[in-house]
Amino acid sequence: MSQKYSSEEYRIRIARRLFASYYSRNSIDPPTSLPQREFAFSKFDSSTMIRHISFNNKEDLNEYIKANVPQHIYYSSAYYQRPSAENMDEKGWLGADLIFDIDVDHIPTKCKELHDYWKCLNCGASGWGYTEKCPSCGSDKLEWEKWVCDICINYAREEIIKLIDILENDFGYSRSDMFVTFSGHRGFHLHLENEDVRDLDQDARREISDYVRGVGLETKLFLTRDGKNYRYRYNVVAPGWAGRIAKYLLLNNETDGGVDLEQLSKPFEWWHQNIKAAINELAVKIDEKVTIDIKRLIRLPGSLHGKTGLKVFTISPNEVENLDSETILKRAIVFSEERVKVRLSPLPRKILYYNFNSGENGIIEVPMYLAVYMMLNGNAEPVSKIG
Repeated sequence: MSQKYSSEEYRIRIARRLFASYYSRNSIDPPTSLPQREFAFSKFDSSTMIRHISFNNKEDLNEYIKANVPQHIYYSSAYYQRPSAENMDEKGWLGADLIFDIDVDHIPTKCKELHDYWKCLNCGASGWGYTEKCPSCGSDKLEWEKWVCDICINYAREEIIKLIDILENDFGYSRSDMFVTFSGHRGFHLHLENEDVRDLDQDARREISDYVRGVGLETKLFLTRDGKNYRYRYNVVAPGWAGRIAKYLLLNNETDGGVDLEQLSKPFEWWHQNIKAAINELAVKIDEKVTIDIKRLIRLPGSLHGKTGLKVFTISPNEVENLDSETILKRAIVFSEERVKVRLSPLPRKILYYNFNSGENGIIEVPMYLAVYMMLNGNAEPVSKIG
């Protein structure tokens, strides 16, 4: 095969041409309060991020995107008086949206055995699945090739549904103040645009993060003594974590002879084990750093994710609950289903909602949008013409 088909430069040219075609045909809607937002862009041919850019209107934003064809597009969760000022202290911070990030990269899902490949840089061992250290030598110096599938996205979807429930029922925020975006890769972002949260400092945002993650919930807070044993002091209609844990305990444990939860008398260790299991299951697995950051850059809905070629798009809380993960992934696809050939090794057994035979190697034929993902994320080599 000609060298041009295996070069990084050629893959970049293909991807940039396809991104340019997408942006030439689509107008990207700006975030709210556009003149107060900072924008940042990453280019295909550079690892340097271009920051401190602002736009006064939608037309200027789209003209810039069409002219520069960035690989990644971000905007600030913060509102600024002077968003284009290069010194952060001179921007004039006016507040920030509250952002939650759910990324399955940090969740040890079972499907990682199908598509996440690791290689130890210390001893050379390799394998599939989630691991923090090399099982052969114990080194944490691992090189990864990670992919996403519909099972991954369903895990992330379940987490975002738990988050919506907590924000709505424990904090009292309306769904009309929330919008969710599929990140174009491994999960979702939830944006809360509400005047009540805009002025929150990092400490206040950390408290919210701790609450949704179930941090600091001690078993003894939920129990009352009953002789040598203990009883759960709340019922299922109790607000917040107390009621949420009560529901979990009723659904996941047999109560003696149908006894009400409040009448159930058990040793402390029994309660401790089951309450901790409830918190672990019900806590939302968010990236705390994103939530507490008052100057975060977040992906722009409507843009393409530069490592997948999938679209970042907005989805309502109700849609998150009602759409399955395959439908969500299909909505993110913007490139053609034309069949093209690429070479990828090692070949995962599952990418997006496509299954591959574990014995397949070398050249495979896939839809163009999947080939783009394989080139951007896994250095797949195009064999036939793409785009």
